[in-house]
Amino acid sequence: MRTHTEVMVAIARKAVDLVTAGRFTAESMPELTYPLERAEAFARQVRAREGGEDPASLTAFEVLIARYRTFIDVLDRTRRERRGADAAAALAEPLRAVEDQAGVVEQALRRETG
Repeated sequence: MRTHTEVMVAIARKAVDLVTAGRFTAESMPELTYPLERAEAFARQVRAREGGEDPASLTAFEVLIARYRTFIDVLDRTRRERRGADAAAALAEPLRAVEDQAGVVEQALRRETG
């Protein structure tokens, strides 16, 4: 779960940098969507394995997945419409939402693993 979380945050940050520089194209989208697909598959596996009550980390991770999906949608619109500081401003809050939720996942994992 930590690895998926770290990858989504790193790719989101990289994508913001590329959009801001005007270097992110439609052909770059799979780099963003692949980590989402892998994270969703991982969450399904964990949920199936747990069977009963979900650990707090899984719940937090699923919120992260939702925020990352929203981030991708905003980034895709932004990359077509904006550049430079305007793009960075449009992506700041969605990126912060991903980063903040990644912190929540990490805290939950620490509590669960000691």
